[in-house]
Amino acid sequence: MDWSGSMQAALRKNETPRRQNRASLDFVEVYKNAGKAFGLIERYRTPPFPGTYALWYAYVSGTDCELISRIDDFLAKNGGLNPYDIEQLCLSLEAQGGQDIDTKNVGQAVEQELEGILKVIASGAERSDSFRNALSDVQKSLPGSKTSEDLDAIVSKLVQENQRMADATRQMNDSLVASQSQIQTLNQELASARIQSLRDPLTSLWNRGAFDRRIMEEVQEAEASGQQLCLAMADIDEFKMVNDTYGHQHGDEVLRRFASLIGDNIKGQDMVARYGGEEFAIIFPKTSVLSAYNLLVKIKHQFEELKIPVDGCDGTFTTVTASFGVARFEMGMTVRDLINQADTYLFEAKKAGRNRVKAIGFA
Repeated sequence: MDWSGSMQAALRKNETPRRQNRASLDFVEVYKNAGKAFGLIERYRTPPFPGTYALWYAYVSGTDCELISRIDDFLAKNGGLNPYDIEQLCLSLEAQGGQDIDTKNVGQAVEQELEGILKVIASGAERSDSFRNALSDVQKSLPGSKTSEDLDAIVSKLVQENQRMADATRQMNDSLVASQSQIQTLNQELASARIQSLRDPLTSLWNRGAFDRRIMEEVQEAEASGQQLCLAMADIDEFKMVNDTYGHQHGDEVLRRFASLIGDNIKGQDMVARYGGEEFAIIFPKTSVLSAYNLLVKIKHQFEELKIPVDGCDGTFTTVTASFGVARFEMGMTVRDLINQADTYLFEAKKAGRNRVKAIGFA
């Protein structure tokens, strides 16, 4: 689920007027809506994803009656929003045209709004100070005038009122500075939480969810640009036997070693993810099937040469192998087609005796 589209949609309906007349921005409403959104996140203990904030911000802004109605229904039936509900609502929100604006996420959008607000307030405070100083100077020059008493009283009152206004403005500015810091911190926490939600806790590789997003993007890019794209599926051979013989902790160590080995060999543009269990997926953008095949053969040899020590058994090591299937993207293929082709070659590698790399045109 790409949260950025839903976060963009959360502010879409109000974006055009803000761009047309920035000075007319109702910053008080934006500030209040941000606070309400945070309050709802805490109240309903919704997952700390950027999409969660996008939904609650859209909800409290009151610009989408249909979305509000759907959220109200979920709250009435379930007493809150679970991750699946949030994903479905975000997809709906994104479908409304979130790509029409440039804002990357709602946290950044609110942060930008507050920065603009602070500039407006600082400018207003500066003008107020200048006005007060000017009036004070006038007041000092009036006492020597025969008609100064009435005017002096008026100006004195104006100075006092303006001073109160300047003080109030500074207090608001201080409050918004503190709020901006809080929002920056929250935005960082949301970004960190999002990244962690896409990582496999055992191997620290990207997880299945991250893979699903990336492979979809790469297939779309390859279809549009005609650039090469390969996908490899890898599976550790006889992994169940390793677990049964040496225990799950040793099996976990085998998974970590294999993950680390792949990560050390791929390039920056490539991506490796734990697909599930002992199976891994490797995306090779802008890479020929020959290059992908040769790299996987290298990884295969390095892995079979590893001697992985067994905890609690001094001098005992295991050697494990892996099999690989490599698919090449062809025009018109879907993500499912590409994955199925890679799985087919992986199955052929297993069937041929394991510890092999299979790809189109390579035995």
